[in-house]
Amino acid sequence: MQTIYELPPNLEKEIIEYENLIHEYENEKIDKQKLRAHRVPMGVYEQRIDDTFMVRVRIPGGNITVSQFKELINIVKKYSDKDLHITTRQEIQLHNIKLEDTAKIMKELLKIGLSTRGGGGNTVRNIIGSHDSGISENEIFDITPYVVALTERMIQESDSWTLPRKFKIAFSNGPDDTGYATVNDLGFIAKINEKGEKGFAVYIAGGMGANSNVGIKIFDFVSDKEVYNIAKSAKNLFDKYGNRKNRHKARLRFVLYSLGREEFIKKFFEEYEKVKKQNFNELKLRDVQIQNKGFIEIPIFLGDLSFENAEKILSVAQRFGENSLRFTPRQNIIIKNIPEKDKENIKEELIKNGLIKNAYNIFLYNAVSCAGASTCRLGICLSKNLLKAIKDKFEQNSLLLNLDDLKINISGCPNSCGQHLLADIGFFGKAKKINGKYVPFYYIVAGAEVGEDKTKFAEKIGEIAALDIPDFLMDFLNISAKEKRPNEKWSEYYKRDGREKILNIIKKYSYMENFSKNKNYYFDWYDDKEFSILNKIEGECSAGLFDLIDYDFKLADQMISENKLSDAVIYISRALLITKGLEIKNDSDSPVLFKENFIGKHIDEKYANIIENFINKKRDFNVDEIKEFYNEVKKLYNQMDNSLRFPELKKDEKEVKIKGEEILFKDFRGVPCPLNFVKTKLVLETINIGEKLKILLDDGEPIENVPASLKGEGHKVLKQTKIENYWEVLIEKGV
Repeated sequence: MQTIYELPPNLEKEIIEYENLIHEYENEKIDKQKLRAHRVPMGVYEQRIDDTFMVRVRIPGGNITVSQFKELINIVKKYSDKDLHITTRQEIQLHNIKLEDTAKIMKELLKIGLSTRGGGGNTVRNIIGSHDSGISENEIFDITPYVVALTERMIQESDSWTLPRKFKIAFSNGPDDTGYATVNDLGFIAKINEKGEKGFAVYIAGGMGANSNVGIKIFDFVSDKEVYNIAKSAKNLFDKYGNRKNRHKARLRFVLYSLGREEFIKKFFEEYEKVKKQNFNELKLRDVQIQNKGFIEIPIFLGDLSFENAEKILSVAQRFGENSLRFTPRQNIIIKNIPEKDKENIKEELIKNGLIKNAYNIFLYNAVSCAGASTCRLGICLSKNLLKAIKDKFEQNSLLLNLDDLKINISGCPNSCGQHLLADIGFFGKAKKINGKYVPFYYIVAGAEVGEDKTKFAEKIGEIAALDIPDFLMDFLNISAKEKRPNEKWSEYYKRDGREKILNIIKKYSYMENFSKNKNYYFDWYDDKEFSILNKIEGECSAGLFDLIDYDFKLADQMISENKLSDAVIYISRALLITKGLEIKNDSDSPVLFKENFIGKHIDEKYANIIENFINKKRDFNVDEIKEFYNEVKKLYNQMDNSLRFPELKKDEKEVKIKGEEILFKDFRGVPCPLNFVKTKLVLETINIGEKLKILLDDGEPIENVPASLKGEGHKVLKQTKIENYWEVLIEKGV
């Protein structure tokens, strides 16, 4: 069978080892955590419903042969009743899989040259590439051979599976950056120099999600012969300096934030020189034969591909050769290698089979959504359901718009799995408490630009209840379809008039009725259960903690830029106090508490002068010294581990000894979120793994958030008992 890439020679052995671990787990010889440590790097994730799993199949650049796709469909049919799902990294996911079947699937994939290895965990993930590579008339050159060759090399290296966090690589075939090279950990953009030699512009330390970053350019042009050396160097840099203690700060961009741009680049080139001296072989490139540049892109709504439609697409694609299929970063499928003379007939056939719609509302079928809370264990809102609701709204109102270039992206939480930061208009989910109840809400983002030397993330410009989003979009897109000029890019329209229109329309939806008047606001789309975050796997407390810290740093940065240096001292001092479980009644107390808890313990004594000047109201601060203080505190924050500890931390509390079945007890009633979570963590730090802590929490946010946050950090919540208007929670300390 023709395949796209060569699998590692030791993969079969690894699958057998994984299968043995499943048997040991089922026979209670190992615990769930040990199995998880091996399961996730093999591309197997547990879904929201316990004991159901998702399997992610690595497909470099979305390229799969017709024969492989045919067999893949048969495998999915055998083990799942769910559609195939195309991801924004051009992979295929299989859902609702039994644990014991995951190893069987891996064995069957091995026979057809496909693998799940590196589909998850702290690994080199699927390498992506421009969807139109090799078939675009405007590309610099086809990057597909580089995607495949680098995949083969990387997945054979043992250190590709033991990184501090996931490591993502992307290739683009031209300056439009359709492969998103500028926003990945490592990105290559095709170029040809004045001598006619192939090469790349190279970006590093980009990424979306928490503390998103557009990558920094480290090469304006470098020979294509250096692709492997650069990738190896970036991986070594990440392996050496990445934060393995705190998963919230473990991506390569956090190494950049920690070291600073100049030192980061210096460290990269130190690694690069070492790698070049080892004289590794160049990548083995395979020529991709493309007889025809004609192609048709088939929109796959939500990336969910039914078996019936998959087989219809397969029946068309097989007429144009083994290499005629590709999955795209917008979760669609391309049939390529179509002769120009056949394109219209093929298009008519696809329309007849219901695979392609008419020219109107194509943007709805091209819209991207992550899995959201329907299956993802970190999801907050039902993002896929929201996109269905948007499509239903347009169809019910027979509103037809020709906006085929519009990019709508939706994520169910602040993580950017739905790539909302790259949207013309996008949304990401949150929970908001109104009138004592939680409501599914979304932040609105808009105005992204992508391209070499010009990538800019969409900006956050407002928030809106999930219920109102379809109406909001209808209002905005109806106006923009009339006002947007011919051939005007969305980013241009947004800057010219779109931003103001969005802000005005948001005001229309700012009022929200309470539960007794309109219950619909308190339910997520197409869900019959009242919206709640009680059963979220990762509660708001842990996420909220980092949000509060980042917010203080943002305010401090703003005060420095406005030369309000006294206010800057307050926010710099306040930022990390929450990690000590300290409650601030008055902002002006922040510097005093910071001095008591940080100066001389985690921060150099020389910064005591700034605090003393603030306390004694001698506030003739120098902007440079405040900037230095700010940078030093941010540096300390970046060194914080996931137990909220800092370098050279001295414990103020004595070790607590637990004798026999005696259980430590703490009353956190009256303590708000996320301070109750922080205080609980600090107490857990004083006891041993397996020992127990009993706490009291208020009803409402505390009981909804704290247990979920503790579970997300590996602790066990053994019991939750409601007593009048508060809760008693029994916790066993985990790893």
